[in-house]
Amino acid sequence: MTSIDDVAKLAGVSTATVSRVINNKGKYSEKTKLKVLKAVEELNYKPSTQARHLAKFRKGFNICVLYSERIKKHLISEKNEFIQKSFYSIVLKGIADGAQENKVKMDTLTFNEFIKKNTKYDGILILGSDKIPNNILECNIPIVFIDNYIVGKKTNSIVSNGFDGTYYTIDKMIKRGYKKIFHIHGSLMFYGFRRRFEGYELAMKNNNLFPITYEIKEEEESINYVMSMIMPKKPEIIFASNDSIAIMILKYLKNNNIKVPDEVQLIGFDDVIDATLVNPPLSTIKVFKYEMGNVALERLIELINGKNLHPYVTSLFTEFIERKTTKGV
Repeated sequence: MTSIDDVAKLAGVSTATVSRVINNKGKYSEKTKLKVLKAVEELNYKPSTQARHLAKFRKGFNICVLYSERIKKHLISEKNEFIQKSFYSIVLKGIADGAQENKVKMDTLTFNEFIKKNTKYDGILILGSDKIPNNILECNIPIVFIDNYIVGKKTNSIVSNGFDGTYYTIDKMIKRGYKKIFHIHGSLMFYGFRRRFEGYELAMKNNNLFPITYEIKEEEESINYVMSMIMPKKPEIIFASNDSIAIMILKYLKNNNIKVPDEVQLIGFDDVIDATLVNPPLSTIKVFKYEMGNVALERLIELINGKNLHPYVTSLFTEFIERKTTKGV
C-alpha cells in the first residue's frame, strides 16, 4: 500500500510538503506542487480516512521552542549582525508555519525563561547543541531536539546529515586532484561540528591523505590567528564547519590580498543567506533548515498524540552548492 512517505520520496520533498499540497494549505511553489501531484498520480496514492482523522485531531496544542542564551544572542536577535542568525530563524519559520497549519500555539523562550515561567506545555522543541539544564531534560512531556543528538540518551532528534554531506564534498574535491585540504572548525562539543569533522576526517583517510584540522573560537581574532599559521603551508582548499567561519576566513583572505579561488579555495557549511551575498559568493553545503523545523513540529505532534512513541533520529541529507569560491570542474 502506497504511503505518504513513498510520495515524498518520489517527489523529492518532505512529507510535510506532500501534506500541504494534498490539503491545499501552506506555502509551496508551483514547481513543487506539480512534482507532488505527479508522484501522487504515478503511485495512485489515496490519503486514508485514518490519516485525515489524525490531521483533524492534531489541533490546539500549546508548545514551547527552547534555546540557549548563546543562540538568542547570536543566532536569533535581529539586532545582532552575527552572520549565522539566519540558520535558526529559518528553522523557526518552518516550525511556525507547521504550528499555524495545525492550530498549535507556540512560545519561544530561553532555558532560563522557561524554568522561571512555570507554564504547562504539551510538548517542547529544543534548538541547538548547547548544554541543556537537567530539569528541562527531565520534564515529563514530549521533547524533540533540533540540530542536536545526545549520545546514549535515545532522544527524538531532527538533524542534518553533516557527516554524509561533508564526506561527499571532500571526496569530490579530492577526485578533482586536490590533496592539501584543511579543516577549520568550531568546538567539537557541538553535535553538528563533530559530525562534519568526522566526515572530513574519513574522506581524507579513505583517500590516503592526512587530515589537517584546526579548532577555533567563532570570532575574528581566533580565526585570523589560525589563518596566519595556515597560509604559509599553502592549502589548496579550506573547509570551514559553518558559513559564519567561512565568511570570516574570506574577509581575512581579502584583507591579505590572497585571491579566492585562484590561490586558495573555500567551502562553508549551512548555506545561510549571506553565503550568496559575499564577494565572491561562497561554495557551501546546504542544510535544509526550513524542513528541519517543519519535520520537528510534525514529530512533536505525533508524540503528543501518543503515536510512534519509540524514539528515533531523522537525518535530512545535505547538498553541495558550488559557487565562486571553488574552481569547479
